[in-house]
Amino acid sequence: MNLWANRVVQLASLLVALFFFSCEDEASVLGFKNQNQKFEASYIEIPIESSVLLLDSQRTSNFIFQNETNRLLIGQYTDDKFGGVAANAYTQFFTNSGAKLPGDATYDSVTLQLVLDFYHYGSTDALTSQSVSVYEVDEELHYDNRRNYFSKSEALVKPSPLGTKTFTVSPKELDGYVADKSDTTILIKIPLDKAFGQRIFDNAIAYRDDETTKDSTFKVFSEFTKIFKGLSIKTDNGDKIIGVSPNSAVTVHYHHLDTGKVKLNLHLGFFSVTSFSQIKNDRSSSELTGLTQYSQDFSPVSDLRYIQSGTGVYTKLDFRKFFEFCDTIPNVVINSAQLSLGSVAESDFARPSNLVLRILQSDNRLKKVKSHQDTLDISAYNPRFPAHPGTLTLDNGTYVDSDLAMTVLGDTDAFLKYSSEKKSYDGNFALFFQQLAIVRDGVPRYQYFAIYPSSPSMPNTKSVNRVIFPKDNIVLKVYYTKPAAPLN
Repeated sequence: MNLWANRVVQLASLLVALFFFSCEDEASVLGFKNQNQKFEASYIEIPIESSVLLLDSQRTSNFIFQNETNRLLIGQYTDDKFGGVAANAYTQFFTNSGAKLPGDATYDSVTLQLVLDFYHYGSTDALTSQSVSVYEVDEELHYDNRRNYFSKSEALVKPSPLGTKTFTVSPKELDGYVADKSDTTILIKIPLDKAFGQRIFDNAIAYRDDETTKDSTFKVFSEFTKIFKGLSIKTDNGDKIIGVSPNSAVTVHYHHLDTGKVKLNLHLGFFSVTSFSQIKNDRSSSELTGLTQYSQDFSPVSDLRYIQSGTGVYTKLDFRKFFEFCDTIPNVVINSAQLSLGSVAESDFARPSNLVLRILQSDNRLKKVKSHQDTLDISAYNPRFPAHPGTLTLDNGTYVDSDLAMTVLGDTDAFLKYSSEKKSYDGNFALFFQQLAIVRDGVPRYQYFAIYPSSPSMPNTKSVNRVIFPKDNIVLKVYYTKPAAPLN
């Protein structure tokens, strides 16, 4: 809140009815009545209408943009409010070394080594068992098409698993590593079918023995991926979703005469190749059972509003009442505009730490920058804002994120931040709402917005964090100044 608003709040106020809003008028910022006063400082709380949306095209693919968090999700859990959630991972792999095998190398075995990135989500902090199976992908995962792998994407796999594994996950242990900023690496080692490893080993031998190497499939990515199309890690049983680093690898174990029985390793990593997560959500046993159509307004009978990253469940805001308010006050000046989502429900499920506002079109699809006119529309909102890391920077009241979706920047940053003390999300957007208040020919007044989870450590679509709050606690709190008499 700026200095003007701080002083205004401290003064006596007169409650005035303004349509359906609560509004306070201030006599003077100096504490005495000014007979020649030209402006009046006021406060208003505007209730914001809302609904729940299911949005399509939630990109989960990795290695698209610089500074974007890369993560694969595997596992499952059940949520009585959102239903069942399950995640399966798909990834290509490729050698990360040009070194050739020794002449007397002998193949031993093969394992999949999953590196946990410490992210976890579920209803319990207890040490519990999780079971997964690994399958060989049976269709090419195209590197050039990796931007188009979404939460609903799925690739064909061969019917028989290459291996299975049951392992335990301790949330408290994972959280401890994060809190301590530990460099500890936690590996889940899954033994795979020996014949699968033999095929990789034979390919590496062919590369070793090829004098020209130009036809070696082991060293040419586009040729290698025609034979080894990738792996899928699918959940079989469990009560958590966990994050897997794309720095995981397929490891072929071998030995040769100089080392005797000491095993050596040939690593084929996930890093810098095509990978994505499939996220499924079965809402049939929850209040959201009727949320089945993309981009259609849905109102739960409980009057609650829902947001969950990864599954496409978001809350839509309609700022129509803000426009109705502004249109009654010519030359209004917005001193402070705080958007507040209050009375956030307590839960054992972790909530997103931050939320952002993404602009929606009238058809409930995300507004994206696709044309020169879109760029002109954005540039009309011209106050400067700090850029969010990893985004395309624009000198205006919005920024364009990695997928070109238009997201509003607040006065100091992009986020509505959660306060555990107030149990609410709050964000200050005075400069943006000042622009919305102005009616200009040829400049759109954006009315509809989706509330999205977003933060560097818990990115949307690379996590499944969720939050619930009452629809009646979505309020825009505005301190504003208006002329006391018509301006000449």
